[in-house]
Amino acid sequence: MSRFGKAVLLCLALFTAWHLCSTLFADAPPAPGSDPEEEAPVASDAAGKASGLPLAREAGVREAAGAGRNFVISPLSIHAALAMVTAGARGDTRRELLGFLGSASLDELHRSPAIKLVGRLNGLTQTSFACGVWVDQRRALRPEFTATGASRYAATAESVDFVSGAELARRRVNAFVADATNQRIHDILPPGSVDSSTAVVLANALYFKGAWSHPFDVFTAPFHVPGGTTVRVPSMTTGRSQYIALYPGFRALKLPYRTDGDRQAAAFYMLILLPDSATLSLTDLYDMAVSMPEFIRKHTPEEEVPVGQFMVPKFKFTSEFDVSLDMQKLGVTRAFAGGDFSGMVSDGDGRLSISGVLHKATIEVDELGTVAAAATAIVMRVYLHDSQTGFDKAARRSIQINDDPTRTRNSSGNKKDAD
Repeated sequence: MSRFGKAVLLCLALFTAWHLCSTLFADAPPAPGSDPEEEAPVASDAAGKASGLPLAREAGVREAAGAGRNFVISPLSIHAALAMVTAGARGDTRRELLGFLGSASLDELHRSPAIKLVGRLNGLTQTSFACGVWVDQRRALRPEFTATGASRYAATAESVDFVSGAELARRRVNAFVADATNQRIHDILPPGSVDSSTAVVLANALYFKGAWSHPFDVFTAPFHVPGGTTVRVPSMTTGRSQYIALYPGFRALKLPYRTDGDRQAAAFYMLILLPDSATLSLTDLYDMAVSMPEFIRKHTPEEEVPVGQFMVPKFKFTSEFDVSLDMQKLGVTRAFAGGDFSGMVSDGDGRLSISGVLHKATIEVDELGTVAAAATAIVMRVYLHDSQTGFDKAARRSIQINDDPTRTRNSSGNKKDAD
């Protein structure tokens, strides 16, 4: 496999896929030391939604229509953040969010593969997960919501002053995420994202660090950029056999990470897909992968084969964007316009509006392995209904912020340009 221009890196579960099954498409992988036969995968018609794939697809489509930058997204981080928000929603607001997340009830959501995986990440040697809730000191979180956050997401809760100390509160959230991602994610909340109308902020942070089962050598090799340009970039190479398979229109490469015989280390791998430009475009391949819940599992090579000249470029990139408008396009509206979150806050009528679903992800791949991180922060404002226009003021402000094209970038990642 000598050309890896236009490669697609699909890291849909965390930043990598689990070898037993694609974690977000069937059931969660067995816990370390358990019997895999006792936790057989359970298929579901809602598997696609439950994996966060529709949102990943929407973000990818938007990116393809934009500047075409490299991008990376962690559906798991976004899914976990929205799941926690759903735990505090009630009535039609909860039903709408549950439908978006592919679950019929809150109990089903908490039994979903994604949430099971979140609960295991801190018990694995390659991963960590942190979650926090910051509530304005003039409000109180309901004890049952705090308990759910602690038990399901290991979430901590903190009272802050958004009214007179919004900037200090923003820095506290950002410091929490930076620490949880080993300083890989900074400023998940950009300046101006919280102010005196902010009532609650929920945020999570994922971190992954894995070493290849067999390290690579490095040399400078040609990299084919879309448009026909060829540049020379540092690339990984080896003479060892590799997990490679050919499929109609594309090729697949599986790169396993090392476990060192540690039963607490999960068998993660990276899956790289290379489209045949003559029959399948990069955009088409990405669309196939995020539109079909079983795609990753069905297109992961299972056997090693000898290779001749083998090259994979080293790369590093970061993406950040707000998926609020993507969610609304996919049918979530109540949560952005005075939704019922009386299960989250105990004061008033519980009417809040999500003003931002901010996501940031980064990935670095070299000859030794992969380091990746992602974070999602959901900002919720006090609901202010304008009787003259009939609009939620917080929602209008969110639309104005989200319409900034400079923030529409996008763990799947598309390697389109050389570093």
